[in-house]
Amino acid sequence: MYLVTRAQVRASGIADASVAQELVERTFIEKRAARAACAQEVSMIPRQLESGAFYSLPGYLAGEQVAGIKWTTHVPKASGQGSYTNPVIVLNDLQSGVPTALVEGQLISGLRTAGVSSTALKYLADAEVRSVLICGSGFQAAHQLAGLLPFLPQLREVHFWSRHQEHAQAMHERFAVQLKQRNIDGQVHPTLPDRLDFAEIVIGATSASEPYLKAKHFSPGHFYIHIGMNDIEAAAIETFDHIVCDDFRAGVKTSSQSLFRLARTDASIEEKVTLLETLLPQDKGERAAAMSPIKQNKQQKLMFNGFGLPIFDLALAAETLRRLQQSGEAHLSRFDLYGEEVTSI
Repeated sequence: MYLVTRAQVRASGIADASVAQELVERTFIEKRAARAACAQEVSMIPRQLESGAFYSLPGYLAGEQVAGIKWTTHVPKASGQGSYTNPVIVLNDLQSGVPTALVEGQLISGLRTAGVSSTALKYLADAEVRSVLICGSGFQAAHQLAGLLPFLPQLREVHFWSRHQEHAQAMHERFAVQLKQRNIDGQVHPTLPDRLDFAEIVIGATSASEPYLKAKHFSPGHFYIHIGMNDIEAAAIETFDHIVCDDFRAGVKTSSQSLFRLARTDASIEEKVTLLETLLPQDKGERAAAMSPIKQNKQQKLMFNGFGLPIFDLALAAETLRRLQQSGEAHLSRFDLYGEEVTSI
């Protein structure tokens, strides 16, 4: 069994935003063909835990002959740890059931979420988009910005806002060189403006406990990408003309995301929902513009909701392992999980 660290995930090359997006898109196609599937997420909330939960998210990829599970925690930083989530990924051989690897899941989670959003941008966004607002300044927000840059070639403005202005400023500084190389202006907003007309794409990527995005913030032409939990109020969601999702039915059962809480009280919202996989080309030769009947336009408001499916984490983890194995055993740590001898890695 292999142990794959964050440094090894980076060394494999999948941390490149374009590489991660391609893997995610391929997995969407596999999902559409019923060759990639997830079982229902299971949450566990121990009585001893003041707040937060533990989650198990299983799935399998027929094409890669991999089954696995993402095991993660959502525990507030007040616990003394540096991160809100602490995922790991276990991979098993699909035929034998033998566990093959334990893979660091935090970086992969960031790459997965960004890759899903970038796939939505690639096929749904106006090709001439010039302005983006990032709401949030944490781990996922940073990955969202890094992930979208290759897919918005005309981008000229990135706006930053966070509930803590100094965090937004720090994120701006982190990306300053990269933005300058692309001739993109960055601007930090000390407070969230009442209207967001200055940005064509808005990304909600915070851990806010209460919604901060209201119906008044959005107008026709906006493309809103939701990857957080409570970023947007139900009344705002109801104003969107189209809602595209990576998954819907699974989220309605258990998720606390704004969209799914609304769906449990108003089932009619599903009439606006389309799964992203149904909008992707049937083959790589098809042009995205000719394929998708739903696109960002000036007359309508479009929303993409990223629920977060473990098949994408599994795909990224499996590709990481494959690439490292191709590079040679020297790039991997291996141990005999069922061995009787005491060994060290």
